[in-house]
Amino acid sequence: MQVENNPLSGQVTRIVERSTGKLIVSVATLAGGFADAKIVVLSDGTQVVVKLPKDASGDLAVEGATMEYLQRHTRLPVPELYYSGPDALVHEYIIADGTLGVDSEPQAAEHLAHLHDITSDAFGFDYDTLRGGVRQPNAKSAKWVPFFTQNRLLYMARQALESGNLPVEMMGRIERFAEKTDAYLDEPPKPALLHGDIRSSTVLCHHGRIKAFVDPAIYFGDPEFEFVFAGEQHSLTKVFFDKYNELRPFRSGFFEYRQSIYNLYPLLLRVKLFGAECLGRIDAVLSRFGF
Repeated sequence: MQVENNPLSGQVTRIVERSTGKLIVSVATLAGGFADAKIVVLSDGTQVVVKLPKDASGDLAVEGATMEYLQRHTRLPVPELYYSGPDALVHEYIIADGTLGVDSEPQAAEHLAHLHDITSDAFGFDYDTLRGGVRQPNAKSAKWVPFFTQNRLLYMARQALESGNLPVEMMGRIERFAEKTDAYLDEPPKPALLHGDIRSSTVLCHHGRIKAFVDPAIYFGDPEFEFVFAGEQHSLTKVFFDKYNELRPFRSGFFEYRQSIYNLYPLLLRVKLFGAECLGRIDAVLSRFGF
């Protein structure tokens, strides 16, 4: 079908039409995100999202694989997936009038508590996933603390250092802190399946009810690590944490110090991607623990 000013290539147009069984009527650009996203209206009036990689390093097949895993193995609501490959991702468009808020936080807590009940015999995952468009290594480990130290804290610090945004002196402080993480972190009872990127914009809501969780970065980890963005931005309030705590009580020490340590990961990710604005907050965490 010919669409006036269709920005999609012939190859992607064929992918969309073959995977959905419908013809394309119109295409518009969606703002934001780490991929080039389009909203596409099909010949029966339904809408789908088409994501395209912004550069050669993007591999949307990974995001598609994580969505498919969640659909097959969990009850977490995610958009219906039509196609995924390195060249494109096609999934259901979710009608939403807002993102995670106080009205929907108890429901979010229930969904995530159920997700975290799914366990594994090791931390990590069968393949690396992506967070914020950055590779997230998931080499399996029998213990959480070394997994976090090597595959999250030190890995993202090296990424930030290589970007030129993390000072060498601060990298040295992080490395010294990494040698002592077992003094501050404990081992969770079991590895839990994590969504991996929970924040207000990845939980889509309509009329105060959750419609879907998007942009997964799944792996098995400490369930408390699911909430690393909570102290980095205003995504979750006391309403959420109270409800989650009823279902899966937090271990002693999470709010007192582990949350601060875990927040180093998203802060370092922001340093890698956006520059030095978070360096003061990283400095505050390291200083708090004497590094």
